[in-house]
Amino acid sequence: MTKNIVVLLMLVLFPVSLSQGFSLDLGKVLEFGKNISKASKSFSEEERYYIGRASGARLLVDHQLLNQKQLQHYVSAIGQTLAMASARPELYAGYHFIVLNEPERVNAYAVPGGFIFITTGLIAKAVNEDELAAVLAHEVAHLVLDHPINSIKKQYTDQLLKDALSEASKEFISEDVLMLANLAGGLDKLSGMLVDHAAQGYSRSKEKEADLEAIHILRTAGYDPLYFPQVLAKLSGIGTGQSGTHGDPLKRAEAITKKLSNDKPLDIQKRGDRFRRVMAKL
Repeated sequence: MTKNIVVLLMLVLFPVSLSQGFSLDLGKVLEFGKNISKASKSFSEEERYYIGRASGARLLVDHQLLNQKQLQHYVSAIGQTLAMASARPELYAGYHFIVLNEPERVNAYAVPGGFIFITTGLIAKAVNEDELAAVLAHEVAHLVLDHPINSIKKQYTDQLLKDALSEASKEFISEDVLMLANLAGGLDKLSGMLVDHAAQGYSRSKEKEADLEAIHILRTAGYDPLYFPQVLAKLSGIGTGQSGTHGDPLKRAEAITKKLSNDKPLDIQKRGDRFRRVMAKL
């Protein structure tokens, strides 16, 4: 895939032959190709951690941490249990579950390096610990499946291609280049044709993958996955529940319900009592 992108990029930059007197900066072309190739490779666990820490720091600029240790510890304990039950129980610096004091915002975020944020608004939507665990398991699943880092890699590659095409428009303008660009509706549109732009959030297919992985995590951790579609249904039309790139929560809930058609309900009374004690102080 990356090789094809580089070839297309070179065709855009240099569609005319050397015999036409085109001045080529081969070093610049090779540098573009090297950077794009690097963007397609995997990040190390240490790099993931520092990318996630930087992303989390930026997130906290606009969001307030909840100053309530009991709830923070409670959410973290559930999250750590789920992480240990996942296919990726160990990360470079472990998993970090952070509650944001956002009662009006219903959302949860997973960023590279094991950082998972959840708002008090979303926590308040849960009626028991198993619903809360379902939300956290879904975010853990995104990390297990490497969705956050893959999204960043894609955006990075997109930006490199845009920069390269912008550079081409400044330094290598010729009638041939302009004709090719105009056929594609301009350089901006041409760059969009070379790669799919990363949407805000994850695609429907990625959300489905995370849902299925979350079911496995919940079962392994001893939580009842039957509460997963229940909490999803509550999100329809609000916060993370809006239809779009994340998919329709109601349709996702229906798909999960079918997947769990043979599951029998678990006894969650003890967890229910614990949940009510903690939530009474929210």
